[in-house]
Parts: sequence; structure tokens; C-alpha cells
Amino acid sequence: MSLRDLLRPFERMGLLDPIGGWLSTRVNSLIGAGSRKSLLSGTWLGHPLHPVLSDVPIGLFTAATLLDILGGEDGAGACDALTAVGLLSVAPTAAAGASDWADTVGVEQRLGLVHGLANAGSSVLFAAALLCRRDGNRRTGRLFGAAGMAALAASGYIGGHLVYARGVGVDHTVFDAPPLEWIRVAREVDVAADTPGLASANGYGILLYKHSGVIHAIADRCSHAGGPLHEGSVDEALCVTCPWHGSRFRLVDGSVATGPATAGQPAFAVRVHEGHIEVRQREV
Repeated sequence: MSLRDLLRPFERMGLLDPIGGWLSTRVNSLIGAGSRKSLLSGTWLGHPLHPVLSDVPIGLFTAATLLDILGGEDGAGACDALTAVGLLSVAPTAAAGASDWADTVGVEQRLGLVHGLANAGSSVLFAAALLCRRDGNRRTGRLFGAAGMAALAASGYIGGHLVYARGVGVDHTVFDAPPLEWIRVAREVDVAADTPGLASANGYGILLYKHSGVIHAIADRCSHAGGPLHEGSVDEALCVTCPWHGSRFRLVDGSVATGPATAGQPAFAVRVHEGHIEVRQREV
């Protein structure tokens, strides 16, 4: 049995779905769309924010635990300070993680809920460790700290599984093979003005949009979670909104206008040749 196999029961635990669905609705309602969602998602960073922030409490709690074990009385003050700062860093880390988790469904939502509960449990254990040490009971505090590290390690493994095995937070366009040479994708007369349309370049989905005689082409699969952009709406700023989670992308160059997406859409050069629309990947 591998460590991954230990997660299978949680992946199949359908009883978590009502709880996860209710919580994700509350989280999305609290965060809303726009600037707060973009901030917590890491749109401004170009990568998801939660993994970056998670390094802070993990590092602080790990250092505190080692210092508690190896530092003796001389390291007691520093150990307590590291634990306290680690607890303070949990709030922004959890906020970013909750924002990402609220966009998941099914297996990913179930595992994310367990991941969050494990993190909450580790924080409670580290808080208990700090209180015990402050009351002079450092031996009990050391036990609570060790238990907190165990919970944190379990949570970290689940978080890694969500990213590397389930693809949460990765760019969903990165493994698709875009057309490198000019390829016909549609007849010009079949592309209606100011209406998102889906075309295919040897199986690669492309969103076509004609506005004022100019045809824009970007990858149709949303980089955030794989949503179909051609089913979204286009606003006056020529940004298309993903129908799944509300990410907005500029049709001119595929860049992210509003999160939760952190990676832009591949954009394509467009030309009309003999009545057909042809596209190819833009040169970097």
C-alpha cells in the first residue's frame, strides 16, 4: 500500500459533499469576485498565492519544534516567539487556501476539506503547545508540538497530492499542443461578429471573436480550471469571462484581467486566406 492509497477513502467519502458544498458557497459569497478574489488567488503574482504563504507557517512551526527539542531552556523564548508568529501567519494562508478550495468540486473538494481540517487541527495543537510552555509545562508542550507537526505533515502531503496528482492550481493549458504553423480553423463567413465561437486546430480548442472587423483568437480551455471560454460573455473592454469561476481574459493578448486565474491564455496570430481563418501560435 502506498501513501496515495491512504487518501482513497477520503476521495470516495461522499458524506463530505453537503458540507463542502455549503462551505464553498459561503466562502465564495464572502470573498466575492473582482479584486479580493484576484488578490487571494495570486493573479497579481502570476502563480497561486496559497503555496507561497504556506511556506511561512510550515517553516516557523518546524523551526519552533526543532528548537523546542534541541534548544533547551536557552531556546525557550525563541521557540515561543516562532510559534506565536506561525499562528499569526495561519490566517492569511488559510484565507488564500479557502479561496482556491471554493472553486473545486468532487474529489478535489473532499480532499481540500480534509486538508483544511488537518491544518486547523495542527494550529490548535501548536496553540496548545504554546500555552503549555508559557505555563511552565514544557514537556507537555513538546508533545503537543510533535502532534502539531504530524498533523501539519499530513496536511502538507494532501496539499501536494491536490496539486501534483489532481491538478488543482496548475495551468490547464500548459500540456496542450498549440498550432505552430498556419492552420485553417474556420470559414470567415461562419464567424458572427461580437459572438464567441469555438474552432478546432487539430483538436486544440480556440476561441474566435470578431469585433469591428478584427478577429481575435485565444485558447478556449481556461487556464484556471479548464472551463470553456466560448460559453462565456465578452464585455466592452474585449475581455471574455469564464462561465465556471469568473476569470476574465483580454482577447487582444490572452492576459488575465481578473482572477482567480493566475496564468494567461495562449494567444494566436490570425489571418484570413482565401476566405478561411488561419491561426498559429504567436512568436514569443
